[in-house]
Amino acid sequence: MRKGLLVWILVGLLSVSLIGVTQAKSGITLKFACWDYELNQYDKTLIAEFEKTHPNIKVEVYDMPASEYPDKMLIMLAGGEDIDVFYAKDPTMYGGLVLRKQIMPLNSLIARDKVDLSGYGGNVDNVVIDDQIYGLPYRGDFWILFYNKDLFDRLGLAYPSNNMTWTDFQKTAKLLTKGEGAARTYGAYIHTWASTYFMFGLQKNMGNLVEGPYSMLKDGLELAYQIQMVDKSAADYATNRSMSAHYRGLFEQGNIGMIYMGTWYMQALVQDAKEGLHNVNWGIARLPQWKGIEHSTIGNVTPVVINTKTKKLEAAWELAKFLGGKEGAGILAENMIMPGYVDKSVFESFAKVEGFPSDGGEALVTNIVHMEWPAHPLSGLLGKMVEEEIQLAMTANKSIDQAIADMEKRREEITRLNQ
Repeated sequence: MRKGLLVWILVGLLSVSLIGVTQAKSGITLKFACWDYELNQYDKTLIAEFEKTHPNIKVEVYDMPASEYPDKMLIMLAGGEDIDVFYAKDPTMYGGLVLRKQIMPLNSLIARDKVDLSGYGGNVDNVVIDDQIYGLPYRGDFWILFYNKDLFDRLGLAYPSNNMTWTDFQKTAKLLTKGEGAARTYGAYIHTWASTYFMFGLQKNMGNLVEGPYSMLKDGLELAYQIQMVDKSAADYATNRSMSAHYRGLFEQGNIGMIYMGTWYMQALVQDAKEGLHNVNWGIARLPQWKGIEHSTIGNVTPVVINTKTKKLEAAWELAKFLGGKEGAGILAENMIMPGYVDKSVFESFAKVEGFPSDGGEALVTNIVHMEWPAHPLSGLLGKMVEEEIQLAMTANKSIDQAIADMEKRREEITRLNQ
């Protein structure tokens, strides 16, 4: 190992928090890595419940900041750290782990234990690479529409339905937009992530952003541009970027009618209301869809995976099955987190949570979930490129047609250089 790499490994490990490191006098101790463990009560509950139901297994938790997690895990695994089980934060990280053979295929264990994969629905398809499943879906977040009921009531408008089209969304946003300056109420908010702009294209069901035609993005980029720059029913991209504002705080101020965001935001809305940070009377609906096209949404699966080098495979598999199975799903649902495993009991758990919209259950029923980026080695490079072109188009520094043409050219170059 080169000396420089060793230094980086040591530096990286200094900022990893180790929780619950006392070695059990008997039994097995697993090393488990995740992010924001101290901030996320649901992960604490998961580990506590696992240890309760598996008294012969103790879990040492390696906690890292969410923004640093993929890089730190890369450093730790490259340095030979014997982490047994961990989360793959996104498809890009997952694909890289498979490519480097750092996580093990689970097909034989799934078959041996007769694990029922039906509860994962389409989520399981998004963890299959070359016919192998390398992780069980722990979380399965996808995008839905959040709206402020009070703003709709004030204008006598019907709430968004689960069959809302993007044309309906645009028209409704215009109707909700009122006032000027600091008193302005916007009908919608479009966050600055690239995914909030390219997800329109994925809903065309024309393929993913690694291999599909970038022409699928045209209608969605034009719609977003119309809403922000022409209708002015949402703040424009450049303004949002310069403010560095968080969508959470903006929507919770109560002057935004609609925002499309991931299911993870439900938990934040409930928690912030409990802490007195907002009093927005919010509702949810399925993500709007293009007229005449089967409904779909976009999302990300977070798999729980096992280190190829683990020496405690059976115990590691028990933890992975718990976190990514029915038992773990129930705990996540009680905490307003969308699990990768979903059945009737999960929806019932959501409905029981104080603060969850009583009419929101159907918004969480979806059949097609497109991954923002597939588990592919080039997803990271292509993601950066697509984001750059979207920024240029949404700030009127390049036409949408030119941005799409340049995406195609740059993809060819990236692919050629990384063959």
